[in-house]
Amino acid sequence: MRFTVTGQPAIWDSDDAEAARRRVWFVLHVKPRTEKKVVLFLRKYGCFHHLPVYVKVTKVQRRKVRRELPLFPGYVFTRLSAEERLKMLQTNLLVRPIYVPHPREMIHQLRQIAHASRSSPAMRTVQHLFKAGDYVCVKYGPMRGVKGYVRREGAHATLCLNVEILGASVEMSVSPDDLERVED
Repeated sequence: MRFTVTGQPAIWDSDDAEAARRRVWFVLHVKPRTEKKVVLFLRKYGCFHHLPVYVKVTKVQRRKVRRELPLFPGYVFTRLSAEERLKMLQTNLLVRPIYVPHPREMIHQLRQIAHASRSSPAMRTVQHLFKAGDYVCVKYGPMRGVKGYVRREGAHATLCLNVEILGASVEMSVSPDDLERVED
């Protein structure tokens, strides 16, 4: 996996320096599979943008195909002025721009992800955010249908499932992708 920061603008002249001061952070929620098109428009308008990507290698007709896919599908991080935001809305590629009220926190989180990606190339996004005490059911694999509670061991990042069978508890490691939240 590799993160790329694409399209930082060239040296600004005095007119652009004023526009740069008026730019605020947005997360652009874009239409499906249009992240790279949005980046091209942002580059055309001279706006800073960040599209974290990872490399996925697949086999197609006995050939290995290497593709760069967005780590956060449907989102592009950018700084825009009011005029640039209007231009981006006119491209008809955006679902909506999301204003970032605390940009320093977001930047810090993106830097942490970029740092982690350098040491762990197998990083990918996970849509399931389970916390300790959530009641879940295993969707796939040999334990399919087993229900239990999520348990965390200190600061370990592994997800453990606490299953109650006959009044006893059994712990097993289960991938978060194999789980779904169940209402009690």
